[in-house]
Amino acid sequence: PSQRFLDYRDLLSKVELEAVVIATPHHLHARQAIAAAEAGVAVICEKPLATNLEEASAVLEAVRRHRVPLTVVHNFLFAPGVRRALRLLRDGAIGQPLWGRALALFRKPREEMDPTLHWRASREAGGGCLNDTAYHEIYLVEALVGSPVGRVEARVQPAFFGGEVDDLALLLLEHENGALSTVASSWGVAGNGAGQVHNLVEVHAAEGALCVLRRGQELFCYRFPQRRWEAVPLPEVGEWLSTERQRLGHIYYFQEVFHRLAQGKGDLPVGGEEAWHNLAIIEAARRAHRERRAVEVPRRP
Repeated sequence: PSQRFLDYRDLLSKVELEAVVIATPHHLHARQAIAAAEAGVAVICEKPLATNLEEASAVLEAVRRHRVPLTVVHNFLFAPGVRRALRLLRDGAIGQPLWGRALALFRKPREEMDPTLHWRASREAGGGCLNDTAYHEIYLVEALVGSPVGRVEARVQPAFFGGEVDDLALLLLEHENGALSTVASSWGVAGNGAGQVHNLVEVHAAEGALCVLRRGQELFCYRFPQRRWEAVPLPEVGEWLSTERQRLGHIYYFQEVFHRLAQGKGDLPVGGEEAWHNLAIIEAARRAHRERRAVEVPRRP
């Protein structure tokens, strides 16, 4: 780049911009998004939109007041396996999902749990496996079930490393249509092997099931008459190098966002309200852990 800035406020005030991408530590998202909105610039923000609902509401008010587009990077919704699964569900391939399940389980090196070296291990920076990892599984399972989460039971704690952020998050989600989902995420457990899969999101219905593996790189469908899992072809995955496939969610997300911006469209994918809702589920999970009871997901006033 021809210009570099140490302070994002200098960038916003000295350069004519159409959009900014905010990919900083979580606790900086809200203030930077508000500043971009005040500068009249479209905001593309990495998840989460903020670290709490009060800040997220302030961002939504800022983009509304200054009439700028806002989108939040729920990138795995755009991964090939997830997009295909959503199309199959819309076409009624397995019926209405009754139960969903999502996993994101792996082991971080202990040095990555030092908050002085890695911001994701810092409470002040908004780190932790619930904010950083389970966040994705929550919006994925909700999208596949096809009904908003209305109530949450959860246990969220620093079980493995004893640090200042959670490394284990277990959620039971009740959807508004009565369906149930579970989300399990951890930074401290064994990954693939011994017949175990470390990452998946799946939904089960009366007529079958869909299972997305490896954050959208693979998709399988189960139909009860045949009683077997069958791979669903994802030809677009094969068009990319294996080293790039894990980034396909980001690639297709940004393609869609920039296409809409270039067309002058303000209705960007994954708007602020969706991101606010996902954060509301996370806040409800934390409250459910503290109070040891099921908690209603807050609705935006």
